[in-house]
Amino acid sequence: MLPAGAVEIVARQSDDLTSILRVMLKFSTNITAETVGLAASGALSLPASAAAMEAWAQGRLGLAANFVDHSGLGSASRVTAGGMMRALLAGDRVAGLRGILRNVGLRDDQGRAVKGSATQVIGKSGTLNFVSGLVGFIEPVGGQDLCFAIFSADPARREAVPMSEREEPAGERAWVGRAHLLQARLISRWAGMV
Repeated sequence: MLPAGAVEIVARQSDDLTSILRVMLKFSTNITAETVGLAASGALSLPASAAAMEAWAQGRLGLAANFVDHSGLGSASRVTAGGMMRALLAGDRVAGLRGILRNVGLRDDQGRAVKGSATQVIGKSGTLNFVSGLVGFIEPVGGQDLCFAIFSADPARREAVPMSEREEPAGERAWVGRAHLLQARLISRWAGMV
């Protein structure tokens, strides 16, 4: 809130929200997620804004979740795979969510990119300290589109990572490789079933 008598000396119009969200999702810009969430809720603090988002998701989507922020970085944040799929489907139906997600590509059961595949995998990934997620849509040629959410985590290992090693914890690269292979195998299987 501006103080009484304040005079605007310059104004700048931001990019449109769709463009902002597209870039946020592409580069996983967490500060943008927090800023957009705070702006949407109008709350004065991140915990209050996260609570408003949680209440909105419960009331609008029937989504039982625990949000502590808008980026999903808070370790106390919780959402089920089914809940995330419900949110993805609603976002796609109401606002064309798929249009701002990227093609993450189809991979074979060894995790290698399937070159020239007509099946599209449109989604968003997230990985941090023994947690890996991939959510989105599988668009097979001639088949029914599928919505998916895959979450993998090792909470005990995550908790055990000292603050000084949070950038590259020991063993995380191999763990993430296994999580990504699981994601590739599940998506490849699902894409082949429709």
